Amino acid sequence: MTNSVGSPLTRIESVVRTLLLLALFSVSFSTALTNVFVGLAYIGFVLALCTSGALRGVPRSAPAMLALALLALYVIGASWSIAPHDDIRTALQKYSRLLILPICIAMSWRDPALPSRALRWFLAGAGVLALSCYLVSIGKMPVSSLGWWRVSTEARDAYAFKNHITIGILLSFAANASFLIATYSATVRARAAAIAAGVAFAVPIVFLTQGRTGYVALLIGFFTVFLLRIRVTPLRTLGGLAAIALLSAGFYMTSPNVKSRMNDLVHEVRTNQQGSPNGLRLSFIRVSLQVVASNPLLGLGTGSFAQAYAPTALADWPAGSGTALARHQPHSEFLLVAVQLGLFGALVYVSMLATLGSAALGRRGIEADSLALLWVIYVVTSMFNSLLWDTTEAHWFLLLAGCLYVGALRRRAAQAC
Repeated sequence: MTNSVGSPLTRIESVVRTLLLLALFSVSFSTALTNVFVGLAYIGFVLALCTSGALRGVPRSAPAMLALALLALYVIGASWSIAPHDDIRTALQKYSRLLILPICIAMSWRDPALPSRALRWFLAGAGVLALSCYLVSIGKMPVSSLGWWRVSTEARDAYAFKNHITIGILLSFAANASFLIATYSATVRARAAAIAAGVAFAVPIVFLTQGRTGYVALLIGFFTVFLLRIRVTPLRTLGGLAAIALLSAGFYMTSPNVKSRMNDLVHEVRTNQQGSPNGLRLSFIRVSLQVVASNPLLGLGTGSFAQAYAPTALADWPAGSGTALARHQPHSEFLLVAVQLGLFGALVYVSMLATLGSAALGRRGIEADSLALLWVIYVVTSMFNSLLWDTTEAHWFLLLAGCLYVGALRRRAAQAC
């Protein structure tokens, strides 16, 4: 197979491509396998760089350079961090995943088929995750005697492998990507199969698990697909919003999980419960803004949020409690970056996201639309979750975004010819 630079993939490049696809397949249900495949892909990519002149000659891209710049800032930020060495080391391990983005971009330039394959392999793995939720709900999910995966014991929160927040994010993208694929399907049978897959991915979010993040991501995804696939007019936009509102009301009325979780949210906000999840989030926001205001340029250094928040945790919660002693992160990627690296680091992070998203602008295609959907779900849920900090979500986003970014650019160039 030939590629963008006119030469076939080397054997090592083919191995790296396969490892990336295996990582995308396993990211929904196995952190261990994902780490193994990504780690081997790192090694293979270095070897490929040494042996493939074509790989060294792929076009440089702004997202890749900004990802490397952000990683460099985290490495340098360790020098002024107020965090203990263990927290700094943990943070650097987490943010080293930024290397995935330039690797996926480079490999996607080398293999034109990688973006579409990446999406299909992720959806296949998400199918394993969705099936596990169904099995948990009927009491048929196998339990690992060695503790290799976890299975919920709560009847109303049927999760497996991942927590309900992660499940909600991954399956929301999978559901809406399936609906998006349905709009591009050439036959009625293919369209029906894609819609059925989308429904199968969506049901666990609404009826089987209790992740409010998933509810938001699913509805935001619905609206994004709607805007991507219709000719936007004010009347149609209002109609779409009305349909989303009715769908939300339907979920609330028919799903005990949605109803109870949303009622809990309203109660926590009304009563301003300090010890509630949302009370804790408000505390994180308050402290984060104070830190950024007092250290606006470069922040407090890599891995510093837990140390900066520790005095507040000790003051607000009873001594000896888990909340008072935990090493917290603020559950907002934008705040977490700003606390560690200041406004300068936040600017680099936002620029990386903006340059990735820019490939989805212009002429439409399945790669561009999938990238837009991925971007919207990631950015919106990152406002109240630290997704780049979390292992599964970071791998999911960086692997897919790198591949779809190049796919969208290729499609745009082909349509312009």
